[in-house]
Amino acid sequence: MLLSSGAALACADDEATLFSCLAKDQSHTIQLCAVRDDAAGGFQSLQYRYGTAEKTELTFPENRNEGRAAMSFAHAFDGDSYVWSLRFANEGYTYRLFGMGNDAGVEVWRKKKRLAQVMCGERPYAIAADIRKAAGCDLNNPFGKDGCGEVPPQRK
Repeated sequence: MLLSSGAALACADDEATLFSCLAKDQSHTIQLCAVRDDAAGGFQSLQYRYGTAEKTELTFPENRNEGRAAMSFAHAFDGDSYVWSLRFANEGYTYRLFGMGNDAGVEVWRKKKRLAQVMCGERPYAIAADIRKAAGCDLNNPFGKDGCGEVPPQRK
């Protein structure tokens, strides 16, 4: 299932916005929200949201406190460009939120076939360092654990 119902899209008052952009269709917003945990030097929750001002079409995970375990981050430098991605699986689909320089968006995959790509229609608001702290490590990146470290590796 690509979409699910939910409340209107917005980070809650107790959440920080780690990523946000208006999609090229000018009606959908892609967003990552998290609750800071300053004592632990990171975050205690992470949640992806996609939808319009009227309706959230996908919230993942449903319980925001499960976000770290359910979402995986990786990053690297590709030439002069910084690239990052956040992956998660939901109901047989794999979602990949990504940033490449000033571009960003989300892709939806099923069985190694890309079904959709929604690009941001504006430069995104993104704090990749905080997304890295809030999410788990995507060990399936070309650099393994190094691709999740504080200093991103360089692609050759």
